[in-house]
Amino acid sequence: MLKLSKTLFILCFGIASQLVTAQPATFENDILNIPQGAAIVDGEPVYYNNIQLVSNIDGNFTLLAAQQSSLVSVDSIVVNIAELFPIQVSLTVTGNKSIPCVELQTPAIFQDEFMFTVALAETALGPAESCIAVLDPFETNILLNVIGLESGTYTVKVNGVQASFSL
Repeated sequence: MLKLSKTLFILCFGIASQLVTAQPATFENDILNIPQGAAIVDGEPVYYNNIQLVSNIDGNFTLLAAQQSSLVSVDSIVVNIAELFPIQVSLTVTGNKSIPCVELQTPAIFQDEFMFTVALAETALGPAESCIAVLDPFETNILLNVIGLESGTYTVKVNGVQASFSL
């Protein structure tokens, strides 16, 4: 078992389809179940599903299980700035999922000073599922929270592909 220390999990409650609602984290029998989360590990984003943490007597949590999700291949990022009040910044991200039978998961967005890091992952096939092995192009929009940020040039990185914008 791994002890969690200095790793911040961003809870990302995803919606698999328009008909399914997001599931909250639950705590039962000293086990914290988190449906989705992401972390920056060694400077790179990592996305997880079905995270289970067990609490111990001194109030810390130990990782019991987590399934790492594959990050999608990103080809390009276009930064869109809407000159509204408040200003809105969104990203149009294009790339490829590994196969057509998976869906994009809710993006995990980290912000540290003038850098946004986005982890964009895909769902996994179930154990009894199969799918044709062919890349599946996608385009998605991701809204960045820039309210209250100071003026300057910001860098955004989605799965290793980088762009910048100025506020």
